[in-house]
Amino acid sequence: MEGERILIDSLNRRFRVKVPVGLSETPPNLRIARASKPWRIYFRMLGTVLPAFFLMYTSLFIVMGAVELEPILVLSSALCSLPLVFLIFRLHRPRLIHVRLAVPDDNGSEAHALSEGGSLRTPVKTSLSRFLVKDDSILDMPPSRQLWTIFAVTVSIGVILTILLLQSTTEIVGKSLFILLAIPLWLIGFSLPVLAWWGTSTTLLGLPTRRRDAESWLIAGMASAFPAIIFNSLVAPELIPSSLVDWSAQLSLLAIGAPLCEEIFKALAVAIFLPSIKGPKQGFQIGFTVGLGFALIENLQYIGASLFGGPISTTMTILVRGIGSIPAHAVWTAISGTAIGWMATDKKFKARMSWRAQSLAIRAIDIAERAGIDADGDGDLSGFDGVRPTLEEAIDSASAEQSDFEDSWFLIDSRTGTPTNPVHTTKTNLEGFSVTYDKGAEVIKAAASLSPKKFSLALGLAIAGHSFWNGSSFLSYHAPTEWLGMSEAEGVLVMLTWTLILIVSVLVVARRLLSGIQNLDSDF
Repeated sequence: MEGERILIDSLNRRFRVKVPVGLSETPPNLRIARASKPWRIYFRMLGTVLPAFFLMYTSLFIVMGAVELEPILVLSSALCSLPLVFLIFRLHRPRLIHVRLAVPDDNGSEAHALSEGGSLRTPVKTSLSRFLVKDDSILDMPPSRQLWTIFAVTVSIGVILTILLLQSTTEIVGKSLFILLAIPLWLIGFSLPVLAWWGTSTTLLGLPTRRRDAESWLIAGMASAFPAIIFNSLVAPELIPSSLVDWSAQLSLLAIGAPLCEEIFKALAVAIFLPSIKGPKQGFQIGFTVGLGFALIENLQYIGASLFGGPISTTMTILVRGIGSIPAHAVWTAISGTAIGWMATDKKFKARMSWRAQSLAIRAIDIAERAGIDADGDGDLSGFDGVRPTLEEAIDSASAEQSDFEDSWFLIDSRTGTPTNPVHTTKTNLEGFSVTYDKGAEVIKAAASLSPKKFSLALGLAIAGHSFWNGSSFLSYHAPTEWLGMSEAEGVLVMLTWTLILIVSVLVVARRLLSGIQNLDSDF
C-alpha cells in the first residue's frame, strides 16, 4: 500500500510499517510565532554588537596589512576574525520550526509514523503533512517607560559616584565603587538607550515588524560602521592638506570627512532592503533602525573610552550620547531612508533594481559552478537552473502589481466635499454609512519639508545635519578657549550649553518627523 513498506525479521515474519510523511512546501498563509520575551532582543543585541565591534577592528587591521604589504598582520587578523564571524552567524542563524499539521480527511488514517520514531494517533481520520517554516515572531520590546527608567537610574548612579569622588572624605569609596560598577555602567550606558529609542520609534510608527527583519536592519547599521571607520582612519586623513593647522585639520575630519562617508554608507545599508520596502513610512523605519545600529557601535567605543576619565566623563558621555547622538544618527539616516521609501513606490524603478540584484546573484552562481562549486545545491554544475527573467518581464510584472495595488481609498475634502485624490480612488457605497479620513495634511506637509522625496536632496540634508552637529560641537569648546581667551572651565560650560541646544533641536526634529511619518499610509 502507498505510504507503507514491508519489513521481514530474522524469523521470516512480515511486518507492514507506515512510512513517515516527507517534507512538503509550506502553505503560503501560515505564520508561526513564539511566545513573547521582550528582553530577549536586548541580549541578542548585546551578543551581536560586542563581537561586531572587535570584528570591525580586525577588519581594519586586515586592510592596513594589505595596504602596507604585511602578510603576517593580514593572516593574524583574519584568524582573529573567524571566531567573531562564527559567533554572529551562530546567534542569527535562520530559525526554522518543524510543523506537523493533521487535517480531518475521510481518506486519511488514524495513525501516522513520525520521522524521529514512534507514531501520532488522532481520534478521527486525518491527512498529515509536515514542513519547515521560518519564525515570524513580531518584534516586541520591553516597555519604553521601563527602559528610560533604567537609563535614568544609570545616569543617577554616575552622578552619585561623581559626588562621592569630589568629596575628600568619600573619595576612596567613590573610586572603589566606580571600579566595581564601571563595566555595568558601560554595558548599560551604550546599549540601553539604543533599545529605548528603538522601542519608542516602533511604538509611534505602529508598523508590526518581524523580529528577524528588524534585527537584520540593526545589523546592517552595525556593518555600515566597518567601511566608515576604514575611510575615517585610512583615507580621510590622507585627503587633508598638510598645510592646515591641527585644529582646522581636526575640524575638517569631524565636519566633512566623517559626515560624508558615514551618511553615504548608512544610506547604502538602507538601500540593500529596497526590494522589501513598500513606501516612505517603512523606509523611515528601516533608516531609523540602521542609524541606531551604527550608533550602537559608535557608542560602545566612545563610552568605553570615557571610562578612563572617571565617573564625571562617563556620566556626561552616557547622557549626551544617550539622548542626543543616538537619535541624531537615527534621524539623519531616517531622512535618507524616507527618500528611498518614496523611490520604492516607483514600481518600475524598484523592478529594475531588483532585476539587477537578481542578475548579479545568478551571475555569481554561474561563476561559482564553473569553478566546480555547487552554489545552488541542485546536484549539478550546469549553472543557475532557475528562471532567468528579462528586464522587460520584470517591469511588466511590476506594472501588473501596481495596477492591483492602486485605488484603495476615496478621500473627501471636509470643507468642499470633493475628492482629494481623484486619480487613484475607489468609491465604496455602503447604504446609510459614510467614512471620512483625515490624513493630517499640515502634519504631512511638515514631515515632507524635513524629509524630501528626492534622494540626493535627502542625503545632502542628512550630511548637512551631521556636519553641523560635529563641527559646531568642536567649535563650541575650541572657539571660547582658543580665540576668545576664556578659561577651560568657561569653555566647558559653553560647550555643555551648546550641546544642550543641539540635543533639544534634534529631539524637536525627531518628534516632528516621527509625527509626520506616523500619519502616512502604511502602504503609501
